[in-house]
Amino acid sequence: AELQHREALRRLAQWPVDCDAGLRITAVGHRVVHGGRRFSAPVLLDAQVIATLRDLIPLAPLHQPHNLAGIDAMASALPGVPQVACFDTAFHRTQPDIAQMFALPRRITAEGVLRYGFHGLSYEFIADVLPHHLPAAQADGRVIVAHLGNGASMCGMRARRSQATSMGFTAVDGLMMGTRTGSLDPGVLLYLMEQHGMDAPALTRLLYSESGLLGVSGLSSDMRTLLASDTAEAAQAVDLFCYRAVREIGSLAAALEGIDALVFT
Repeated sequence: AELQHREALRRLAQWPVDCDAGLRITAVGHRVVHGGRRFSAPVLLDAQVIATLRDLIPLAPLHQPHNLAGIDAMASALPGVPQVACFDTAFHRTQPDIAQMFALPRRITAEGVLRYGFHGLSYEFIADVLPHHLPAAQADGRVIVAHLGNGASMCGMRARRSQATSMGFTAVDGLMMGTRTGSLDPGVLLYLMEQHGMDAPALTRLLYSESGLLGVSGLSSDMRTLLASDTAEAAQAVDLFCYRAVREIGSLAAALEGIDALVFT
C-alpha cells in the first residue's frame, strides 16, 4: 500500500509536466495529525522538523506514520519544492493550561501526556467563516462546534479560539464514533487485561476498530445503515450516539459558562 501511495503521488506530481499545461508545483501542503506542544501554526518542513514529527509517532501511531510517508513521497517526487505541515492539534493550543491537563503526576505530564485535541483544521476553517453566517456577537461569543462523523468530536470556542474540546491525548477520546469507543472508564481496560488477557494490540483493535456504532449495533458503523434498520440494537446505537453528544454539549457549555451558538459541520 505504501508503494502504491508513493507511486500515486509521483504520478500526480508529474501530471502538470505530462499535460504540458504551463503549470508547475511551487509548494506542497500536508495535513499532519500531531504537532505536539511545539507546533501551534503551520511550519516549513526541513530535516529537523521532520525528525521532531517522527518523535511524535507514539502519540498518534495510527496517523502520524502515514502523514510522514506522504511527506517523504513528495520530497522524492519533487526534490527542492517547499513542503509545509499543517497540524490538527494546533488550533487547540489556545486552550488554557487547565483544559489541557490530566490529573496525573507532573512527571508524566512533563513527558507530553496532555489533552491535545484533534480535527483542528476543520475547526479553524469553521472559525474563519463563522462571521459569514452569524452576527458578530454570536460568532465571537460562546460557540460549540460539533464535528460529527465516523470520527467525531466537539470544540468549545470563545472569540473563535479553542477553549475546550472532547478529544484528548488521542483521537479515541470523547464522543462515541463509527468504530471508536470515545470516553471509556480506564478501569474497563484494566479489567480486560486482567480477566481476558488482552494486550496492547488487542485493546487497540477493540478501542479503534470494533466499538462505537459498529460494536453496539453489531451491524454497521454507517449511521445511514443504522437509521434504515429495524433492529433494536441499531436503534440503541443511534440513541447512545445522540445521548453522548448531548452530554458533551452540556459539558462544553459548562466550560464556556454558557452558549451563544451551536454549529454542525
